[in-house]
Amino acid sequence: MEDARPWPRQPRFRITRVALGAALGLTVLLPVPLHADDRLLDLLRQKSVLSPEEYERLEGARLSPGPRAGLIEVLRSKGVLSKQEAQGLAPPPSTAETVVAPPADAPQLGYDEGFFVRSADRNLALKFNGRVASNLLFFEPDTTQTDSATVDRGRLGAEATFHKYFRMRLENDFAFSAGLRDAFVAVTPRPEFNVQIGQFKVPFSYEGLLSKKYQDFVERAAVVTSTVNPSRDVGIMAHGRLFNAALQYQLAVMNGAGQNRSDNNSDKDVIGRLVVAPFAAGHLRGFNIGGAVSYGHQPGETLSGTKQTTSSIAGVTETGFNFFPAVARQGKRWRTGAHAAWFDGPFSLSGEYIQTEEARGALPDLETNGAYAGGTWLLTGETKPFNARLRPASALWDPMHPGCGAWEAALRYEFLKLRHGADTNTASPVDNRYDAVVVGLNWYPNEFLRLSLNYLYGAFDHQGKDQSPNPDKRASNAVLGRAQLEF
Repeated sequence: MEDARPWPRQPRFRITRVALGAALGLTVLLPVPLHADDRLLDLLRQKSVLSPEEYERLEGARLSPGPRAGLIEVLRSKGVLSKQEAQGLAPPPSTAETVVAPPADAPQLGYDEGFFVRSADRNLALKFNGRVASNLLFFEPDTTQTDSATVDRGRLGAEATFHKYFRMRLENDFAFSAGLRDAFVAVTPRPEFNVQIGQFKVPFSYEGLLSKKYQDFVERAAVVTSTVNPSRDVGIMAHGRLFNAALQYQLAVMNGAGQNRSDNNSDKDVIGRLVVAPFAAGHLRGFNIGGAVSYGHQPGETLSGTKQTTSSIAGVTETGFNFFPAVARQGKRWRTGAHAAWFDGPFSLSGEYIQTEEARGALPDLETNGAYAGGTWLLTGETKPFNARLRPASALWDPMHPGCGAWEAALRYEFLKLRHGADTNTASPVDNRYDAVVVGLNWYPNEFLRLSLNYLYGAFDHQGKDQSPNPDKRASNAVLGRAQLEF
């Protein structure tokens, strides 16, 4: 889900109000309305130093300039803040802040990765956000694909909170005719146990659950795009964080029909996912591993006695080329996957493996397996956030800290293979495999804008019509670009 509580979170390095005071030898935190500490708290939450609950407790109070400067220096010495971030957060040397407190019961208006209005006691809140993203695709000559410019995203979303523990989310994508994406109600009484009902992302793939606005590349890996299908569905899910967020779980029962589609049978998909973040401190505090299993069954007969079949997954590249067509499926549907990810300062590494098996009635099963592995490096030194907005240390045209924004290099290798046994008129097994290397460069002029450029080299086991973009070659080259603006 593209959720205020993304899965999985980075491992913990918790700082509570008591721990902050102990680190500086303080005994009192002044309960002054929040003003100059907005950016500090946002950075600590982004780096998973503060949990959402701790962030909410601290958001209504601030440190005076002297203790705040000491806290920033402690966080910098521990490596939580970079030198650039610490300099950007340091208070002016000889200025005093004048804070005028609003009435205690006045509603709060503001911006926090979306425009919000909420009651003073935080029992009621409404938040709006959105984004627009456009993609450019350029292919080498003599391919069956054409250069194009597309609108990939045009989304508006709204979230409402009632009495703190009841939440709803609606998100629509105006770039597509069937545009409804998220539409669910959630009950969140405790971090250990939460429930949501409606339409949301299927809790299966690590990369599939990350919001595309925070992806390292223009498109997700082909194994994720192809096999995590449907990526959204209607159902009910329980999820939570245990042992101080060292263990995270998701368990869902879903229709299996996909988004914006009514179910036409009583069979349901069951999906379970676990993520473990074993390290609480040090360079490995940003490490986590996880796995997921999904099982479903497609109907065999309708009430009239006629056979009913649905289409299997297909092999599709990042550029939209279908190198292995979908086939009719009927019966069981298995998916298993595992991932590992590590974030440390400006660096990140992640990899995932997914295997599927879909029954085709009396015919041999369709089987797929694929994986990707890649990494990123923020060349300008910022700390890589997990599934969150990157805030450049020196943003373009920022009057306070002018600079060139943040620059990031990215590299990924991936493969996806699909195969099934012989059909009635086919003498040998049918299969195809796709291997690709993607080299990327991301530019973040500021926290709202992202520009990405990718070079993709792809190779296929077979050449010819419908098996390779260039019928005379087994390999192809492409350039992908993306411009994204969010609020």
